[in-house]
Amino acid sequence: MVNEEALTAGYPRIEKLIETEKFEEVNASFGKAYEELQQIAKSKSGLGKGKSAKKALKAYDLTMDLFKMLLKLKYQMIEAEEKTQGK
Repeated sequence: MVNEEALTAGYPRIEKLIETEKFEEVNASFGKAYEELQQIAKSKSGLGKGKSAKKALKAYDLTMDLFKMLLKLKYQMIEAEEKTQGK
């Protein structure tokens, strides 16, 4: 018997999120932060805040892309497993 903990990649919260696909809380949090960062990026405030906000927006975009990629991989793995079991 394989210990389920041994199958983790070391990111249990991300793994659970991908497994359950319960993105409501993440979407709400990201959405609010994203809107605030957009406002900061648009305002021409000093001290590089706009530039930093744009970098943060890019990080949010990359994070969402990662979630999409992980979900796609999950479904590819499920499909491959179903094909193997169907043989």
